[in-house]
This record gives sequence, C-alpha cells and structure tokens, in this order.
Amino acid sequence: MESNNSPSETDTFLQQQQEEAGRRLFQVLNDTAGSNAHVNAVSVLGAIRTRPSFLETATAKIMDSKTVADVVNQSQLVAEQLMRLDVFEQVKVLLDRASDSDPLAAPGSINVVYQVKEKSRFFIKTGTEIGNNEGNMNGSVTVRNVFGGAEVLETVASFGTRNSSSFQFSLAKPVNASPDSRLDINAHHVLQNNVLMSSYEELSRGVGLRYKTLSRFGFHELSYNCIWRSIDKVSDTASLSIRNQVGQSLKSSINHTFIRERRDDMLLPTRGHYIRFSQELAGVMGIGNANFAKAEVETQEDEIVGVHPGVVMSLGLRAGWLANLNDDPKAATVSDRFHIGGPLSVRGFKTGGIGPRDYRDALGGDAYWSAGVSLVAPLPKLEEKPLRAQLFVNAGTSVPLKTGTNPQDAARALTESPSLSTGFGLIFRHSIARIELNYCIPLTAARGDQIRRGLQLGIGLNFL
Repeated sequence: MESNNSPSETDTFLQQQQEEAGRRLFQVLNDTAGSNAHVNAVSVLGAIRTRPSFLETATAKIMDSKTVADVVNQSQLVAEQLMRLDVFEQVKVLLDRASDSDPLAAPGSINVVYQVKEKSRFFIKTGTEIGNNEGNMNGSVTVRNVFGGAEVLETVASFGTRNSSSFQFSLAKPVNASPDSRLDINAHHVLQNNVLMSSYEELSRGVGLRYKTLSRFGFHELSYNCIWRSIDKVSDTASLSIRNQVGQSLKSSINHTFIRERRDDMLLPTRGHYIRFSQELAGVMGIGNANFAKAEVETQEDEIVGVHPGVVMSLGLRAGWLANLNDDPKAATVSDRFHIGGPLSVRGFKTGGIGPRDYRDALGGDAYWSAGVSLVAPLPKLEEKPLRAQLFVNAGTSVPLKTGTNPQDAARALTESPSLSTGFGLIFRHSIARIELNYCIPLTAARGDQIRRGLQLGIGLNFL
C-alpha cells in the first residue's frame, strides 16, 4: 500500500504530535507541581569508574524533595552539577513511578534515574595561549576521575615570552561532590624572564595547598604556598640595586583572592562591574626570610552613555600597598613589589615604566594607584564587527615607602606627582584575548619614568 502523504507532510504531522505531547506533559506537571511527592530511590546508570559513594553524595539533595516540582527542579539541578564536574559527556534524567518497579514502594513515590556517559579518562592538549602582554606554547596531560571521585590530575609544560619555561602540577578534588568548591595540591617550577622591566631572571620552585569556592557574592581562593626563589642570570648592564638582590629567598605565605565578575563580556564589556581583592601575608610560621603584608584591589565599571546606544564609558581603578614586617633587605624582593605602566596598565609608558628605578631597571613600588577612563564606540558601518574605537585618559603613580612611614606622608607621596597620558586607538575583540593598538601621548611624567609616545600595542585579558 502506498501512502499519499509527502515527506514534508509526515514531518509536519510528527512535529505536531510532539508539540501536543509536550503540551500535555506540561499541563500534567503544572497540575501536579504542588502535589506531595517522595523520592523512593536515585540510580545512576553508566558510571563505570565513578565511585557509588561519590555519586550518592552528589545526588543526596534530591532525597529532600517534598513535592513534584521539587523533584523535577532538584533532579535537573543535580544533572547540571554532574555535567560541571567534567567527568560525564552526557547526563539524562528519567523520572518513574516507583510502584511500577517496586510493589512495596509508598504510593506516589518517584524513582529518579540518571543515564550517564563518562568522558575519556586521559586528555592531551597542545596549543598556544595569550595572557597579559605575553604568549606561550604549552602542552598538558590531564587524567580525569583519578580515584573515582571526579579528581583531576594535570601536568602542564609551557614555553613563552615572559615565563621562559614553566612546569606545573596539580591534583584537585571537589569538596562534598560540588563543582563549585575544589581543593588541590600543586607544585611548580617556573623560570621568569623580566628583561622587559629589569635585567634579571627569576627561578621559582614551590608547593602549595589551595581551596577554591564559588559563593553568591563571587569567587574565593585561599591558598598556602612555600616558594624557593632565586634571582640570577643578571645581565652585564644590571644596576647595583638588582645585583644586591641576587641570591636565594624562601617565602612561606597565605594568600586570599576574591573576584566578583558582573560584566556582560570580560574582554569588551558594555555594562556591569568587576572587582578583585587580593591579600598576601608572607613569613607564616616563621619559615623563610620573606616577611611582608601585601594587599591589592582592582575594579572596573562599564556603562552605556546616552550619546549613542553603542558608546560605552569604562572607568577603572587599581591600587596596592606592601609593608615590610622586618628590616631584612630581602623581606620583600623586587618581584614582590608593584610594577605599573605599559599597554595594559597606564598606557603611554613602557612596561614597568612608572615608579622607582635604578638606571634601566624597574625596582617596583611599595604603594601605587592607577586610574583610567575610556570612551569606546563602534565604527560607522562596522557596528556588528568586534572592532571598536576608543579615546582614553590614564594616570598613576608608584612610590617606595620606608618602614614606619605615616599615612599622611604616604598619601602625599602618592598624590604629588602622578604620571598622566591620553590617546586614542582601536580595540579588536579576539575569541581568546583583547588586542589594542593605540596612539599614546604622555602628558606628565615623574623623574625616571620611561614614556612611550606614539603607537603602542597591547594584547591581554585585563586592561585599565
């Protein structure tokens, strides 16, 4: 028998049937959403390497459901969290009446069944990355679900422009089976090239313990690090200040970082705000010769202004403070201090070009501030492209502080001679980084500052 229905008519009929079934299901759920319900059992099918005890913890909250709506919402929420653990390739949720498979089950009780497919355990990746005015080639080996509890073992080796060579290792596990909280142990071996600012290289080797969590306020990271540092490979033209810091130092520190990201786009925002606080206390437990307290804040606010719907005003502010806690000259090294200036910081100055210097070497400041205001607008007939024009004004200063300096003297040093620049340029939002090409005009500079008049290229993630 031949059918008179064309393929298109059949497809339309099937689509109408699916839509009708969806409407009926929605109506049933809507009618029964407030009905009392009890979860009889939660099952996970397809988990081969993941421990049952871990899955029981990850799905435990479903058992607290009291209504049909609770069961539906909690089961979907748990499915999303299972996906975020980066262990499963797919997670499907099935709800079934418990009485269909278990005659002894309580009336109205529900079985929740997850069908999962685990990801490959081993993952190898090579590629290139762009950071804040630096690039590198890297390779990593990742082992997922190491002990069956969504643990991740990762080793990364990279070679780049600032970090000449880097090797990092970490073993992380979720806390209470939550994708929002992780604990890891880590180790690193990094050779950092500082020739853009000073005449030395620094070798850093360390181990650490780190806790990361996500709250409704933002992201927190709390860590303890023990780092053995070596300033060496000093060039023949290095200043006396850098030569005096050559040698070994040991830093035992506690670090805390808080980040609140509420911008609609991290690289080219049009509205929202960003806040980052970081604190470090070195000299913990009396280990090592580094002994200082350090704090830094960074914030940015972006808003569309009324001149044109595509014009955005961006306001940025950064500030930091470091205090030596003893009189040892290596209580804080040149690498611990703040370096500002450059295409991602105060434009119109060389990288690390603002603040204390000895000849060509940037020594870093104990206190600093930098601020910027930018007007960003689309180009005519290119509004849909990730290309923008900008006009900016940047300012900042970085100063050394002697032990015991009172707040009034510190404030005076930070405000008496700020470096100032203005300019205009183009912004291109690439998928992995923001690229700026600006024409910079330094207006004022403190003695010793290194200006950069004319074109300046910046590639990175965080711009002032």
